[in-house]
Amino acid sequence: MSEILRSFAETIRDDSGEYFARVVSRPAPNGMWEAWLEFLPVNGTAADTLVSPVESRQAERAQLVYWASGLSPVYAEGSLHRAQRPLIVRTVIESPVSGSPAPRHHPSRGISAEPAAVLDPFAIGSRSLDILRQELHALGRARLLNIIAAYGMNPGGEDLEAFSDPQLITFIVTTVDAALAPRRG
Repeated sequence: MSEILRSFAETIRDDSGEYFARVVSRPAPNGMWEAWLEFLPVNGTAADTLVSPVESRQAERAQLVYWASGLSPVYAEGSLHRAQRPLIVRTVIESPVSGSPAPRHHPSRGISAEPAAVLDPFAIGSRSLDILRQELHALGRARLLNIIAAYGMNPGGEDLEAFSDPQLITFIVTTVDAALAPRRG
């Protein structure tokens, strides 16, 4: 059964008129307490009363009384607005189109599974093998391995995991030097 927790001393006004406002509460079906506001028109009948949606839910009635005691006329104006223009929630039941996520890589969409090299060792090496060596020293192990794989520098399939970073750099520079030697010769 609902009860009035508080009535506002001043009336609440907006473009639609002037209202007496009061806070009403009741025990909720889930064992909590809930409250809302009623707005009775000053120049109307009880049938013209506007009722807000639930404005607060509290575990205890005393907490709801405390909440209601702190409400300002500005809050009541907002509640009046909510009572006049209730939020309409539309529930749409949808079914998924897919039964599983897409695969991580889509080579057909232009995403390559091939390792990407951050530099072209042959372009740099054709100018200077010393500069190539310096550039390679600035890269991490994964980048060095990507360069070797991207440019097919390990056709014999050597186990490069056992190589240190300086050995990988020497491997790349030596491979570039050997490939460019016929052009210089």
